[in-house]
Amino acid sequence: MEPITRRRFFGQASLLTAVAGLSAAPEVGRAASEEWAGGEVGNAAFRLTLSPRTGLQKSRLLHVPSGLILADADYSYSFGRPNFTASRLVQGEDGATVILLEGTAMDGLLQVVQQYRIPRDAPWIEERLTLTDRGQFALDLHDGRCGFVLPLPMSQGQVGGPWSQFELTAIPFRREPNGRRKQYADFSLGQILTGAYASELWTDDTSVTPAYAAEGWALTDGKQGFLVSKYSPKGMEWSLLDRVPQATDGIGLRWGGYGIYRDNPEQGAWLLPGETHRFGVTRLTAYSGGWTEGYYAFREEMKQRGHGCPAGFNPPVHWNELYDNKLYWLAGDQWDDPAMRKKYYTLADMKEEAAKAKAIGCEGLYMDPGWDTNFASKIWDEARLGPYKAFTEMLARDYGLKSSLHTPLSGWCNPSSYPSEMYRLDRFGNRLSWERARGFLASPLCGASQQYIVETARRLKTLARDGAAYFMFDGTMYHGECWDAQHGHSVPARREEHAQAVCRLARIVHEEYPQVLIEMHDPIVGGQTIRYAPVYYGHGRAPEGDEAARAAGFDSVWAFELMWMPMEDLLSGRAIALYYYNLAYSLPLYIHIDLRTDNRNALVFWWNASTCRHLGIGGTHKDPAVQAAHR
Repeated sequence: MEPITRRRFFGQASLLTAVAGLSAAPEVGRAASEEWAGGEVGNAAFRLTLSPRTGLQKSRLLHVPSGLILADADYSYSFGRPNFTASRLVQGEDGATVILLEGTAMDGLLQVVQQYRIPRDAPWIEERLTLTDRGQFALDLHDGRCGFVLPLPMSQGQVGGPWSQFELTAIPFRREPNGRRKQYADFSLGQILTGAYASELWTDDTSVTPAYAAEGWALTDGKQGFLVSKYSPKGMEWSLLDRVPQATDGIGLRWGGYGIYRDNPEQGAWLLPGETHRFGVTRLTAYSGGWTEGYYAFREEMKQRGHGCPAGFNPPVHWNELYDNKLYWLAGDQWDDPAMRKKYYTLADMKEEAAKAKAIGCEGLYMDPGWDTNFASKIWDEARLGPYKAFTEMLARDYGLKSSLHTPLSGWCNPSSYPSEMYRLDRFGNRLSWERARGFLASPLCGASQQYIVETARRLKTLARDGAAYFMFDGTMYHGECWDAQHGHSVPARREEHAQAVCRLARIVHEEYPQVLIEMHDPIVGGQTIRYAPVYYGHGRAPEGDEAARAAGFDSVWAFELMWMPMEDLLSGRAIALYYYNLAYSLPLYIHIDLRTDNRNALVFWWNASTCRHLGIGGTHKDPAVQAAHR
């Protein structure tokens, strides 16, 4: 097949119309509405057949141009087939057709609302579910899963028929950051239907789950493709693929709908009486081409949802003093020792690093651990370095540089600079404590505490007022539940609430200082070569119901900790994850790299400059020829 370039692909009218008028959470326009008993509804790309009166038995989805059938069985529900008592067909003001189904399951205890949105002139279809506990007791839905089913003929582990040549590729991590040269997230339909999903994306060790999970999947034979994406800014969700048995020993691919994966989204896994959870949107998009074009389709969808590279994005190239600074490389945690900081992290040391930054052509001096009163206090050490405002003015005047700062949050810090009332409370009412010997990863701070968020925002805004141009939100790790009712969060506060609070902090800072760039590490695992939360999670404006801060969130995403051994990361294949990320997202990546590992061709520099829209460099190579290449 003739390859399709990215330029040519975006020039195709089908994709341009696919994203026209897209919104982050499409609502139902009400130009016209009527009761609907079921039948066939569609557009030029898809024809959807539903039967609400039978609980969506014999649901069917046809791709019109190819004649491929993507669903042709009873819709699958883990909580039992709903009894739909109301079904409507709504013609939206934008010309889209919306199907609204409302019913109950579990003997009336669970209200089920399903919505399908079919645009008039775009090659996609969307689905969304909302569940409400209508009973007097909490509902445990941790095994919740539903979706369309595509029966497939199998022989000796292989799929036959028109789907035999199709494969599925995970988006955006075809290569996981912990992956190796020959490891690709490409799967045959036979693998999905008969095997488990082994991955190193979510955890340091290999984890195995029955369902295959990604932000999106490209299903393609190289000519005709289908993108199956999940978008859920209010709760961590993924596009799931699994299998369900069919009659006469058959098997079906289950996709779409919703599913609880790794206990996420937490709000949807456990419903209290009267509580409602609205799951994210599943979108099925038809496109021409192979998995690469599927990545492009996903990239454009995310861009239209607000998760792209903003116009005019021009961050300062950083010089990171860490790689040449003797302080950080001392044994143990001496880099937080006041005596060692006084010895190795002085104003004179930073002026020397600023001179290096200017000489090599950088635009900002990035200061890693050492500039504050203790590790991650986010309080400038004025006694050692002078007033921060004077420091930023000196950098600009004498070196033409901006000032950028490492500002770790609750998960990796010396917590002693915060009151113990901000520490987590266990379920027995005991306040957690911290001993220095346990290390900075044992921080007991509650990242979801309103008091912690307010105080941290105050400290960050003070730095922004005095000239900070960039904050790195490292230390975002979630360490455990908090049961303190005085913290202003749910009791207990768990993973999701922690992550939302981390992202809210960026919006609070941006409300007053929108010009300050903020990088966000993964809000669950922090700075590691794994990725837990969806990349878009917490980016952009606050989701509905969390408008405490109305400004936009973080500006860039941490490039998966590929900062310590960048040459080895590239040669081993781990850093190829950056390439696939860029096919799937234009949301900027940030990384800083150790130039001491580079060669005379500046291979490490150019690879990372080509894949990360915001770059930091540091480390003076011992070979003058390599230094010259870097300049």
